[in-house]
Amino acid sequence: MFKKFLSLSLSALLAFTLVACAGSGNQTTSTAVSDEAAAETEANSGVTTKVALITMDQMDVHWVRLKEAAESRVRKYNSEGNNITMTWLAPEIKDNQQQIEKIQNAISDQAKYIIIAANDATSANNALKEAKDAGIKIIYVDSPATEAGSATYATDNRQGGVQAGQYLLDVLTKEGVTEGEIGIVDAQAGVDSCQKRYEGFASVFEGTNFTLGERQYSDGDNSKAQELANTLIANGVVAIYGTNDGATNGSAAAVADAKNNGKTVYCVGWDKSDSNIAHVEGGELLAFMAQNPNIMGEMAIDAVVKMEKGENLGGAVEDTGVSTVDASNVASFK
Repeated sequence: MFKKFLSLSLSALLAFTLVACAGSGNQTTSTAVSDEAAAETEANSGVTTKVALITMDQMDVHWVRLKEAAESRVRKYNSEGNNITMTWLAPEIKDNQQQIEKIQNAISDQAKYIIIAANDATSANNALKEAKDAGIKIIYVDSPATEAGSATYATDNRQGGVQAGQYLLDVLTKEGVTEGEIGIVDAQAGVDSCQKRYEGFASVFEGTNFTLGERQYSDGDNSKAQELANTLIANGVVAIYGTNDGATNGSAAAVADAKNNGKTVYCVGWDKSDSNIAHVEGGELLAFMAQNPNIMGEMAIDAVVKMEKGENLGGAVEDTGVSTVDASNVASFK
């Protein structure tokens, strides 16, 4: 009996000693496990990483290209053992309240990341802060808000505006046009990307004999942009600048009509689309600034995977580039 008791006591003492040693020896190791290792464990445990992609609208081909590139990147990472789901929560049209509702939907759906092209710099800030308070990380593409995000992947829109302005000024100079009003067909008031495109463009014409007309807002709608451009042409502008795909497409269509009626109006604008490519080929659009929405979408999903592995992106801002597309190189952009 005594031997049995002694054996049990020694076993208990040994077990206690082992537990104590494990507690004192491994505690530092446990607390020192990196966020990266913890995130990797979670990624391999079958936990789904929910991502909400919120663009400005559904109708602009720019957003469709971005969405498709992001989806392709998600498939690539999932084929490597990740478990990412992405939902496109685009408003039907550019509308601040609709975009705020999409952010709230992402919060309700317990998304872990929101990838967003903000309609303007401030309207969604409260909703984005609410998302961050809920533990959601914000990644900006194309157009950031002033609420801090984990990273931003976007065109240097001001420099792109300078490119567009300089291109137009060079053409006007070559054609002997030295003065006159330049019409501005914009997308929506307050959109940060379009604001910077306007500022860059306007800076080129400072100190010249050209004046810039009041900005006309088309909401990025082709038909509305064409109506606005028709009015500008009727009022005698010598050129028109479109700040996004819809604004440029509608403006170029109006310039084509004017051209058919024997009137010359010059036009430059923004964004690669089949329509704008056709307008360049038709001659009514001199050039458009081509962004890289595919790179934006890919880099945003790359950012998700990096953060899932514990990397702190520190609010990095990366320029995704812009190219001037005109008759000389348009074939390579098809």
